[in-house]
Order: sequence, then C-alpha cells, then structure tokens
Amino acid sequence: MPKRKFSRYLILLCLIAATGEFLVRGPVRTIRQGSFTDFSGMYVASREWIAGANPYSSSQFKMVWLAAGGEPFLGDRGSKSNLRPAYPPSSLPVLAPFAFFRWFTARDLFLFSALALFPVLLWSVLRLGQVRWSSDKGLLFCAFALALSPWHVAIAGQSITAQAIELAVIGCALRSPIGGGLLIGLALCLKPQLAVWFVLYEIAKKRWRRAGAACAVFGTVTLVSLGRMPSGWLDSYRENLRYFFAVGGVNDFTTANAIRFDLLNLQVMFYYLVRMYRVANTLPWLVAAWLGWLWWRRDYQSDLARLATIALIGLLPVYQRTYNAGVVILLLPYAVSRWPELRGKLLIAGCSVFLVPGTAILEILHHRNWISDAVWNGSWWFNLILGPHETWAILGMIGVLLLGAEETAMPEGQTPG
Repeated sequence: MPKRKFSRYLILLCLIAATGEFLVRGPVRTIRQGSFTDFSGMYVASREWIAGANPYSSSQFKMVWLAAGGEPFLGDRGSKSNLRPAYPPSSLPVLAPFAFFRWFTARDLFLFSALALFPVLLWSVLRLGQVRWSSDKGLLFCAFALALSPWHVAIAGQSITAQAIELAVIGCALRSPIGGGLLIGLALCLKPQLAVWFVLYEIAKKRWRRAGAACAVFGTVTLVSLGRMPSGWLDSYRENLRYFFAVGGVNDFTTANAIRFDLLNLQVMFYYLVRMYRVANTLPWLVAAWLGWLWWRRDYQSDLARLATIALIGLLPVYQRTYNAGVVILLLPYAVSRWPELRGKLLIAGCSVFLVPGTAILEILHHRNWISDAVWNGSWWFNLILGPHETWAILGMIGVLLLGAEETAMPEGQTPG
C-alpha cells in the first residue's frame, strides 16, 4: 500500500475515533447527567426575565424551576452560587427563545444548537486558515478538534462558552461584515470576557463595520434586557456576583478553593506567590497588557495566528475556566500547516495538552488522597507547575506565536475552505 494512501486511512481512522469520543464525552454525558447543567441557572433567569420578574432573585429560583418541569432538589444543589445566576443581563434576551419551552425540551434544544454550530465552526476555522477540509491537513484538523477535551466539557456541562466561541469564530470567518458583526455581537452578549478579544481582532484588522456591528448588537441587546428589569435587580445581581467570587467558592483563585486549578487565569499562580488578593488580581492584567502590546505591534502573515494569539491572551487576566480553552481550536490549522517548522511542532505539543482532561484527573487523584492536601495546598512545584499546567501550555503557545520569525506557508488551493 502506498505510503500516502496508508496515511490517509490512518487519518480517517483517527477522525472516526475522535468523532466517537466527542459524542460519548459530550452530548451523551449531557443526557446521562440528567436535569442540572450550567445552562439550568440561566434558563431559570431567562424565564423570570420574560415574565418581568427579577432574573437574579435566588428566592424564586426553586419555584420557577419546578414549574418548568425541573427535577426537585434539596438545599442549594451543592453550592449557593448554583441558585444565583451571574451571567450578564445581555445574555437573557439571547437565551430567551429556549426559556419558552419546558426544561427538558429546552435542555435538548440548547444541546442541539451547540452541536449544530460545531461543524460550521470547523468550516470557519479551516476557511480562516485557508485549508481545504478534504485534504489530509483538513481531516487531521477535524480529528484533533473533535478530540479536544475543553469542547467535551463545555458541551457535556452545557456551558454557554460553546455557543459563544462558535458564534465569534463563525462571525470572523463570514464574508459579510454585518452578518459577521451580528454573530460576534451575540457572542459578546453571552460571554463578554471571551468575545471582546474577537472584537479587538476586528479592530486590529481595521474591519470597522464588523466591529461596529458587534458593539451595536451588544448595546442594543443590553438595552432591551435592562428595559424589562424590575426594580432591585441590580442589588440582586451584585449579591450573586459576591457569591460567585466568594473566597473558598468554586470560582475563587486562592488556595481556599480546592478546585482552583479549573481556572486558567494567572491569578491562581500569582496568588500562591504573593498571597495578596489585590496584587494577585492586578498582575495578570499587567502581563496581558504587555502581551497585547506585543501582539498589536507584530506583523502577522497569518490572520488565523493573529486571531488565535489574542484569543489565548484573553484567557489570562480574567475569570476563565478550563472549557474556555476551546479557543485553541483556532491554532490547529496553522500549527498543522507548519509541522515541518519547530514552531509547528511546539504548537501541536501545546494543543496536545488539551487532548486529555488533565485538571480533572488531578482532582480525582486528590479526592482519592493519592495527592495529599499538603502537596495540593503547600507544594510550590505543584501549585506553580503541575496544577496550572494548562495555563503554562497557553503561555507557551503565546510565546511561540509572538516570538521568532514566521515563515510563509502556502495555502492549499486557490480559495479557502
């Protein structure tokens, strides 16, 4: 069998295996875990917003949830923040169409939306990278993308991160500046801390109509949302945010949070070093500002590398969980196309870190006492190297993209994707 034909069959076999992994670890887990997902909190908030009630009121959460067909629960579902939605007001009108349905129908429709957008996401990334989907590189990219653990986690847990990244990337790939801006604007409504970096990319590209349309969509949707808010909603929202970032809570970056390594932002490492909350919260912004300045000054030959770099930088200064690392999908066509170069190999190595749920594995080992509390909370090498290994992978990929000379890789074919 010719070597080229054998490699093609091997890539197709990897693609089939990755598709199976994607389905089992993604949507199948959503169905199996039952009623409670990340989306359930915003689903209840959207139903209350439609009714003109306070969407951030925790006192009404259980009543609205049960009335919508949700499963009964005791207490606070494991954490007080689970009954206190903390997504921005701009997300409520975007999620409102799902809230017209009863819970299990809404859950399945939300899952379907993430799955339906995923092939379009793959097409968009290939288009931006000027790689044909039917080529070996295109199929290898699809296999790698389907095997990325952050996407499995986002889809299984029904985080709106999945739809936010999908909409933002598709918006950057569309030819229509207004249509692209509309999609980026919707992503901005869902996850401002993720999508704002895509708007910055459009500004750097001087695609003013696209960036302006995105900002206009965000502003309009926000005004629509605020127009239906009852009095007292802002106090409730602020209270929810205090619970959301409470010391020792699941989103806290200090050592009081046992699952802090779920966070990608640099605050986790800086707090271990300085043990001062405000300093640890400020230093990552200084690092991101410096990296952003280098990014702005660099003359990229690849638009996809430019977009991937700023998307990765955006993971460092502000609250981001491991599933937000799904933006590494943007790097894959660029890295695969430059495999003969050292930078291509280094980028593939960095992306490969996200093929396994490394942080989840560490947490299981800690839960079973295979990693002691002394190591988990006190060891410098664990808290600065092994625990935040995904953050180091992101920093490494940013360094590769920002430093060194960039060779030109010829696109496959005359037209993208």
